[in-house]
Amino acid sequence: MTGKLPKDPKSQIIKKGETGAEAMQPSPEKTFDAPWHAEVFALAVHLNERGHFDWPEWAGRFGENLTAAKMVKIGRGEGLDGSDDYYQIWLQTLIELMQEKGLVDTKMLASIKAQWRDAYLTTPHGKPVHL
Repeated sequence: MTGKLPKDPKSQIIKKGETGAEAMQPSPEKTFDAPWHAEVFALAVHLNERGHFDWPEWAGRFGENLTAAKMVKIGRGEGLDGSDDYYQIWLQTLIELMQEKGLVDTKMLASIKAQWRDAYLTTPHGKPVHL
């Protein structure tokens, strides 16, 4: 697929005029507040580089999901925090595209989620969670 990944892909989706740009709050100063934020970001970059989707397709879908999430939050009198909720939307977008492209199915996702949940619940506090 075409569509080279920009030097800073996150900056490309927050430019005014891009789909959903009005929905995004300013990015936090620290790029990644949690290790999983960096991991889900890197996975999206990797799948893009492997040609599973191009960056405009990603940015368009992410913008739609960001706008939808903002509408839900506004309905509750809340706003997006630009960190954890941002990467939750990033993950949601990634899962949707991976399912549409046949890279993962619902059964596989449910199994992986259950494995992580079990690992999380059985890991002592303060210790890293491993599958």
